[in-house]
Amino acid sequence: MKKKSSTEVWVTIGLAVFFLIFLSPIIIALFGSFREMGDTSNYLHLFHAPSLESYKTAFGKMSYFRSLKNSILITVISVILLLTFCSMAGYAIARLRGKLGSFLQIFFLAGMIVSAQMSIIPMYKVVNQVGIGNTIAAPIALYVTAALPFSIFLYTNFIKSGVPYSLEEAARIDGASIPFTFVRIVIPLTKPALSSLVITQGVPIWNDFFFGMLFLSTPTKKTLPLMMLNFIGDMENATQWNMLFAACFLSAIPILIVYSCLQRYFVGGLTVGAVKG
Repeated sequence: MKKKSSTEVWVTIGLAVFFLIFLSPIIIALFGSFREMGDTSNYLHLFHAPSLESYKTAFGKMSYFRSLKNSILITVISVILLLTFCSMAGYAIARLRGKLGSFLQIFFLAGMIVSAQMSIIPMYKVVNQVGIGNTIAAPIALYVTAALPFSIFLYTNFIKSGVPYSLEEAARIDGASIPFTFVRIVIPLTKPALSSLVITQGVPIWNDFFFGMLFLSTPTKKTLPLMMLNFIGDMENATQWNMLFAACFLSAIPILIVYSCLQRYFVGGLTVGAVKG
């Protein structure tokens, strides 16, 4: 027992040291954000002259509320469209019998092989030809299409392992239609999977600046990650690290709030499909 307890203690200490090293950049950035703008002293001095000046300046230069509105609008619309399409497609694929269902599942799964960045040139041409360039519709369309393969894969497997088909058969015997069964029975039972998709796909959409940088050139339409680029220096002006750190945490606060609310669904949605029965 003593040997086992000693081993557990050393394992715990090792894990604590590992996570401390892993989180050290975030800790340094957090304390660096609570400094005055002109304070360029060693960032390893964590408690050096704390101040909110960097947050106040970053808040104003980012046009925080306007950029926050743009980020929320793009993320919410993208996630809603993604959940709508992947839930309908995933439900249909999960309940199709024969080779067609397997083929469609492999077909959508193959979309995970091709990176969205690899096809950016033809997508850029299509977006401009359609006439949605420099509008929020362009990044939304690309976010949804890029996230669909993984979302359909996760949702399909969740239904196969977590939603008994007998419930749907019982509903149809009682006279329920397929749309009614899908909305009133399947959707409530798949809330953990949907919540997991909100986190796993919503966070990359929130943090992305690649598509936004390509398709959103008007300052009034830029999101929070795009506004953070204003603090990165160039050949003439040095990077304003304290304000950049503050801007990073200001951008992360909304998504951290969402994650804290959906955390229990997130864990359940990723694990329930891995165990049969």
